[in-house]
Amino acid sequence: MIRSSAAGLILALALPLVAKPEEAWPDPGPPSSRDLFPLNLVPLTYWPVGAQTVGQGRWRFSFQVTRSNTFEFSDLIKERLRRDASGRFTVDRAGAEAFAASLADEPLIYYFDAEVQRTELSFRYGLSPETDLALTLGWQSVDGGFMDGLIEGVHRLGFEQAGREAIARDQVTSVIIQNGQVVFFSQTAIRLHPVDPVVAVIHRLHESPGLTVSFLGALQVPATRFAGQFRSDWDSSAGLGFQWRPAGNLVVNGGAAYLRRGLKGGAAPNPFLIKDQIAGHLGWEWRGWTRVRPFLVLLYHDALTSQGPGATLDKPSVIHDVGVHVRLGPRTALTFSYINNITNHENTADMGLALRLAVRP
Repeated sequence: MIRSSAAGLILALALPLVAKPEEAWPDPGPPSSRDLFPLNLVPLTYWPVGAQTVGQGRWRFSFQVTRSNTFEFSDLIKERLRRDASGRFTVDRAGAEAFAASLADEPLIYYFDAEVQRTELSFRYGLSPETDLALTLGWQSVDGGFMDGLIEGVHRLGFEQAGREAIARDQVTSVIIQNGQVVFFSQTAIRLHPVDPVVAVIHRLHESPGLTVSFLGALQVPATRFAGQFRSDWDSSAGLGFQWRPAGNLVVNGGAAYLRRGLKGGAAPNPFLIKDQIAGHLGWEWRGWTRVRPFLVLLYHDALTSQGPGATLDKPSVIHDVGVHVRLGPRTALTFSYINNITNHENTADMGLALRLAVRP
C-alpha cells in the first residue's frame, strides 16, 4: 500500500512536465541575453532575437529586467593595485588622477565598480506573414547594488578575482583615463535614465518543418545622452537568425550580425575607441516538458575596441545565459536567466540575472 501510494504521488507530480501537444505555448523565442558592461551601455549592442515571425496582425509584448554586477579594470591597474591588509579602501578622484599622471602614453585605461539594471519594454508586430516590426524602449540605473558580498563568496570557492576583497563593497565608481588624463570620473548613482529606442525588422527568408531563417535588422535612435554627455551615433546592425528543429524535443537557436557602432562625447568623436563589431549567439532549448523549457545560450562579441595593451578590450568575449522558460498560460511565459562571463578578459560584466515576461494573444 505504501509503495503504491508513493508511486501514485510521483506520477501526479510528474504529469505536469509531460509534453501535451494540444496545449499551446506562447513561444517567447530565445532569451534576450544582454552584456551590461559599462562601455556597452550607450552604443547598440547585440542580443538574441527569435527567427520565427509572430504572424500577420498579431503581436508579442515583453517586459524584461536585467541586473548585472561589474568589477573590472585594466591590467595596468591590476598590476599596481594597492594591497591593504588592515581593511578595504575606496577609490577617489585624487588617487585616480595621480595614477593617470604616471601613465601618460596609454590610450585607454578604465576602472568600473558598479551594478547596472536595465528595464526594457519590447513590442513586436506582424506586418505580414513573413515580416515583423519591433520596438524596444528602455530605462537604465547604475548604482552600488547589493551583490558584491554574494560574488565574493563565490570567488572564495576557487575563482579568485584580483581586488574584490580589497575594495569597499557596494560602491559605484567609474573611471576612464586617456593619455594621462582622467576623462571621466563618477561616483554618482543613476536612477531609471531613459536609453535610446531601438527599431528592428525581422523578415523570414526560409520556412520548412525543421528550419526557419530570417533577416534581422536594427537601428538605434540617438535620442538620449548618458551621464549628460555621451550618445550613440545612429548605430545599426544587420544579420541572420535561425531556429533549427531536429527530430525530438531539442531546438537550436542561433544568429550573427554586423554592428556599425559609434560613440560621441565631448569635443572628440568616439572618445573611447569603440569599434564596429561582429557578434552572434548559439543556443539550445529542451521542449520535452509542458510547462518548463530549460535553455543554454552562448553569446559572442569580437573586440570592443582596437585598443591595447593597457586593457583587454581588444579581445573577444563570450558570456553564457542559462535558465528556463516557464509557461504561465496559453498566452504568457516567464523567463529566468543567469548570465555569466566565460572568457574572463575584463571586457564583460561579471554576472547578471534577468527576468522576462512575454505575452502573446
